[in-house]
Amino acid sequence: MFNKQQTQTKESLQVKFRQFIQCFKTSLTLPEYNYLQDSCLGILKGHTVINNRIAQKLFEPITVKKTCERFTRHLNKEDLGKKMQSVMISKQSRGFDLETGIIVDESDIIKSKAKKMEGLQTTRDGSTGKHDQLGYALLNIIAYQDRGQGYEIKPISSDLIARDLELDSVSQILEDRLVEITLASGNKGVYLFDRGYDDRNLCGFLHQNGLNYIIRSTGARNLIVNGEEQNFIEVAKSVKLDMTISLKGSGQYISCGIKRVKLRLNPHPIKNPDTIDTWLIVSRFSPNKDGKEGYFYFLCDFPGQPHLSSNAIVKKAIRMYRIRWKIEEVHRHLKQEYGWEKIQLSSYIRLKNMNQVLLVAMGYLYSLKKYAYRLITVFPSIMKYSNKKWQQIYDFVYYKLSALIEVCLSSVTRYNICPYAGNWLLKEQLEIPCIKNGGM
Repeated sequence: MFNKQQTQTKESLQVKFRQFIQCFKTSLTLPEYNYLQDSCLGILKGHTVINNRIAQKLFEPITVKKTCERFTRHLNKEDLGKKMQSVMISKQSRGFDLETGIIVDESDIIKSKAKKMEGLQTTRDGSTGKHDQLGYALLNIIAYQDRGQGYEIKPISSDLIARDLELDSVSQILEDRLVEITLASGNKGVYLFDRGYDDRNLCGFLHQNGLNYIIRSTGARNLIVNGEEQNFIEVAKSVKLDMTISLKGSGQYISCGIKRVKLRLNPHPIKNPDTIDTWLIVSRFSPNKDGKEGYFYFLCDFPGQPHLSSNAIVKKAIRMYRIRWKIEEVHRHLKQEYGWEKIQLSSYIRLKNMNQVLLVAMGYLYSLKKYAYRLITVFPSIMKYSNKKWQQIYDFVYYKLSALIEVCLSSVTRYNICPYAGNWLLKEQLEIPCIKNGGM
C-alpha cells in the first residue's frame, strides 16, 4: 500500500513519463507512438529488452503472442529507429554549455551462443579484451553536466552496428552523429574520446568543424614542431611539467605541461602535408604505493574559448577527461539492470530499432535524477535512504531509480497512465527536506 504522498509522487512520475515521450508524437505515426509508449513502459517495468517479457508486463486484454506480433510489425520498419534517434538527439542536446562533457565510446553486445541473429560478427569482448566472440558493436554518446551539487547524465545516441551490413563505416556514422549533436546543441560542449579515437581523420574532422575536443593520445604518431616532424615521445619529453594539479578525493597529484604542435593529416609523410594545430598536454601522475609513475598524453583544442590561458587549458582538459569514465558506468548499468546483451531478435533492423527504444526509456529514467532529493524522502526504503548515506543521490543513483520506477509503474499501462500535471515536482532545487532539524 502507498500513502498519500507516495501516491502523488507515483502520479507525477507517470506525468513525467508522458511528457518525455510526447516529444516523439510529431515524428511518429499514432500506432508507432503507441508502440513506443508500450515498449518503454515494458522495459522500465520488466528490466528487459526481450519482446515477450515486455509484452507480459503490459497486461493487455489480448494474448501475449498478439502483442508481440504488433511489436514485430513496428520493429521491422527501417525508418523507425532513425526517426526516434533524430528526436532523441534534438531533445537531449538542449541546454548544453561550454562545460558540458559529451562522451563518446564504443561498447559491445556479446552473443556467443546465437546462431540465427543477422549480421553477427567477431567483436571485442570488453570484459576480456579478446576478439573471439560473436556479437555487435555499439557506438554510444552521452552528455555529462555538472549541477554543483551532483551531476546529470543524458543518454544522447546509441548505434548498434554490424559492420558487414552497414553501408557506412563506423567512423562515418560517428561523424554523422557529431554533426547532428553539434547542430542541435549550437556547437556547445566538449567531446571526450579515449585512446581508441586517436586518429588523424577524426582530428581533422573535429578541427574542420570547430569542435571542442579532448582525445587521450596513444603516443604512436609523429608531431610537427617548428616545421620539423618529430617522434611523439621526443616531443613529449621536451614539454616542461611546470604545473601541479591535485586530484580531489584521491590524495594524488599530477605534474602537467602543455605545448602547441601540429598534427599531420596525410597518412604518409610528404613534402607539404596538410596539418592542423592542436595542444599537446603531457601529464605525470604522482608515484603510487609501488613507486610507479603513470604518464598520460592528451590532444585537445577549445576553439569555442579562444582566450583561455595555457594553465586554464590544462586544468580544463584534466578536469573534464576524468568524467569520461561515467559512460562505462552507464554501459554497466544497462547491461546489469536491463539485460542489454540478452536482446533476442533475429533481424538486424529489429535489433537496431529495439536499441533505440531502450535508449528512449533510459532517457526518461536518467532525467529523473534532478528529482532524487524528493524521491529519496518519499520512498526511503526503495531508495535505501539513511541520514548517513543521503548524499549518494548526488552520485550514480540510477540503479536505485531503476528499482523505484519498476515499483511506481508496476500497474501502469498506456491506457491508465496519469493524465494531469504534477506541478509540485517541477522545482529542481537540490535540497533534502528531511535532513533539516536533525532529520526529523
